[in-house]
Amino acid sequence: MTSPLRSTTAALLALLAPSVVRAQDVARAPAYDASALLDHVRPSERAALASELGVDALDQLPLYDLHVAIDDQLRGFGLRESVVVTNTEARPWREVVMRVFVNATVAPGRDPDVRFLEGRCLDGRSCGFEQSSPSVIVVRPDAPIAPGAQLRFELDLQGTMRELEDDRLTMMGQGLEGLAALEGTQASTPGDYGLVAHGGGIGSLAAFYPVLARRRGTRWVTDDGGTMGDLSTDAPHHVRARIVVPEEAVVASSGVEVSVADVADAPGRAPRKEITIHAAAVRELAILVSPRFVTQECTADGTRIRSFFLMRDQDAGRHVADVACAAFRVFTRRFGPYPYTELDVVEAPLVGGAGGVEFSGLVTVALMFYRGALDGGGGAAGMLGALGALGGGDGSDATAGLDGLAQMSASMREFVTAHEVAHQWWHGLVGSDSRAHPWVDESLAQYAAMLYVEDRHGAARAREEGERQVAMNYHMMRIQGLPDDVVDRPASAFGAPIAYAGLVYGKGPYFYGAVRERVGDDAFFAGLSRYVTEHRFREAGPGDVVDALAHESRGHEAEVRALARRWLHERHGDEDLGPSDGADVLRTMMPPELAAALDDPTMGPLLRQLMGSMLAGGGAGGGGGGEDGADLRALLGGGEVDDDAIRARLGEIQGLGQTQATPTEPRDTQRPPAQRRGPAPRRLP
Repeated sequence: MTSPLRSTTAALLALLAPSVVRAQDVARAPAYDASALLDHVRPSERAALASELGVDALDQLPLYDLHVAIDDQLRGFGLRESVVVTNTEARPWREVVMRVFVNATVAPGRDPDVRFLEGRCLDGRSCGFEQSSPSVIVVRPDAPIAPGAQLRFELDLQGTMRELEDDRLTMMGQGLEGLAALEGTQASTPGDYGLVAHGGGIGSLAAFYPVLARRRGTRWVTDDGGTMGDLSTDAPHHVRARIVVPEEAVVASSGVEVSVADVADAPGRAPRKEITIHAAAVRELAILVSPRFVTQECTADGTRIRSFFLMRDQDAGRHVADVACAAFRVFTRRFGPYPYTELDVVEAPLVGGAGGVEFSGLVTVALMFYRGALDGGGGAAGMLGALGALGGGDGSDATAGLDGLAQMSASMREFVTAHEVAHQWWHGLVGSDSRAHPWVDESLAQYAAMLYVEDRHGAARAREEGERQVAMNYHMMRIQGLPDDVVDRPASAFGAPIAYAGLVYGKGPYFYGAVRERVGDDAFFAGLSRYVTEHRFREAGPGDVVDALAHESRGHEAEVRALARRWLHERHGDEDLGPSDGADVLRTMMPPELAAALDDPTMGPLLRQLMGSMLAGGGAGGGGGGEDGADLRALLGGGEVDDDAIRARLGEIQGLGQTQATPTEPRDTQRPPAQRRGPAPRRLP
């Protein structure tokens, strides 16, 4: 039987057909004009870009020319990708290996999100194409590719944007899934965050297009050693993307929009438009689409920063915009200039414990942080309402609890946003091997988020948020009975997701605080500045940040290296971060209004259940549980948790805690380009 999605694939790919470049045309053309894609790069960065990338000319970077057609219901897409790759090594290449990283996360028994249909070589060459696994496509040309020579080919693919149910996207929903994962009652694949999916009225395409595989020595890397952590570890490349979407859709993406045009379509079909995106020297391009997106923006240090969010979530969306702009200014001052003209921060339907995901020029923040703990009767607000109702009080306990949950949710949203913006420097600008050494970018992004809190709210608040948002990951790991261990090791070596979160996100960031305390602010920030300057647009090794800090340490080089050994390669976490106690973990995590309720005989047990779910749901620490949820529940003092009972109590008080008024429609303050048909993103004043 032919599936409905498969039957639409030909139609989606047909939308792309007019753009097909014939092989004989390509043969007469130069490689490609990389300078035409530099709209995305700030003018001050363009002259030195090739040198910083380590290439003689910008067209030595791979070019991925994407033509994407997304269906009207955000259920699927067709993709025709034209690729130009250059052999930059001293030996001929007999094959080229491409990776579709989202397919590496496919759970056993599930079809891959992106399916390879066929390929063809251009320039009059013939090639064989083999899909050796869902995430690997091997291209074998008729003759080896000589050093300095290029290969051009096309790939046709189709994708399924699987549906994520609304109740999965709340903080409570993710929390309950986290508890199920802790107990082993729910099959999941670490790293499957809903990157190619749709939910909440938002469609997401990330890690979806084939990219050149990583090289280690003289071989292509086709085995990721597991799916924990970030899989897509791409070298810089150029992207030209033409995205066909319904006329009313608003698109957020890496890069910059350079044109919008109508698409001629079959009679009776809803109008569609094609948006052209240029993205130069990026490590990946992501696309998010919704007819319900509105925006708020600012300009910081010459870069346009836009927050994309659903209209119903405008209070949280405005907060994310404010945090992103403030964090961007902090990081520009602390770490150096940002190379691109735009940065999008986008509400996204993430699952799997991901609080956010980073891409070049775009970061996502999980929808659960926009709804947060106040998601009406279907979230934590309903639970607190139940607590108040069961206590027989006048509602004041529930009101105080709601205020406390709102405060906690806003703090988590702020920290996650700052963490993801920091990734524009650590991974985006300064690359690293996130499979072999995930601590390099993640621990530094965590510490950068603490720096943002310090610069904006003061040192005392930064210490508090560090305990709640950073060290909490380590303590949760220890509560689960997992031992302290080495931070600097491959993602595949951590075993349990909670160990990965505890060590990479929870322990590793404090290495930077220890160095800063020892060498002083001037030397510390000079070291980070040196690290950026030496590795802009390239890949830093695991010891390079330590070397840069040691070089600028003003006589404390040996101590800096000793601190690196202690925090990254030895086991002193309990001594350095303090004991991990379940009750203390809860009280540290919660604002005073909620912490006091833990002692209430009626509210306390249910509140422990709620908080256990939320903690298991993850956040900036990458989420995920260990192997035995009973340890977590017992140490939190909540006893046995009945998930069905939790949902029943929420249903009893549907709507309690819905504190946000229905928003009014904002006026349209953005004039669309002359060639646009259909609405531009609505900007909130």
